Amino acid sequence: MVATVSFVTVVLFFMVATSAFSVYAARLHWIGSSRAPRVAAFRYSSDPSAVRGHERGIVPLAGWTTCMTLGLLLTALTHLGRVAMGFIFGSFLLLAMYFTVVWFNWPKSIVPPGRRSETGSVIERVRWRRDIQIGLKEAAERDAPSIGKVIHGHGGEVT
Repeated sequence: MVATVSFVTVVLFFMVATSAFSVYAARLHWIGSSRAPRVAAFRYSSDPSAVRGHERGIVPLAGWTTCMTLGLLLTALTHLGRVAMGFIFGSFLLLAMYFTVVWFNWPKSIVPPGRRSETGSVIERVRWRRDIQIGLKEAAERDAPSIGKVIHGHGGEVT
C-alpha cells in the first residue's frame, strides 16, 4: 500500500510539474517572448516544419497536460469519478486539437498570434514534394531535350 501511494505521488508530482512548465511555455509563446522554449533545442526533429508545428501546438498541448493532470488528481484524491472522467475525456479532445494545429495550423484561435500566418506541416510537406517533382521534371527536359526526336539532315538517325 505504501509503495502504491508513493508511486502515485511521484506520478502526480511529475504531471503537475509538466503541466506548470507547459502552461508557462504556452504563455511565453503566446506573447511572442524570446525566452519561449524552442523545440529545436531538444533535438526533437531535424525537419524545420515539424519543429515549427510543435511550437505552434504548445497551447493545446498545455491544455492537454493540465486537463490530464486535473483528471488524475481528482481520481487519486477524491471520489468525483464523473468529473475526473470529464477532464480526462477533454484532455484527449485537446490532444486531437494539438495534432490539427501541428499538421494543418487550424483552428487559428488556439495558435499563438505570431504564428497564425504559417502553413501547417502537412501542407509544407506536400508543397516540398511538388517542388521536388517539378524540379526533377524540368531538369529531365533541360538535360535531354532531343531524346526520341529525329534529327533532320543526318540521315534520319534517332539520338
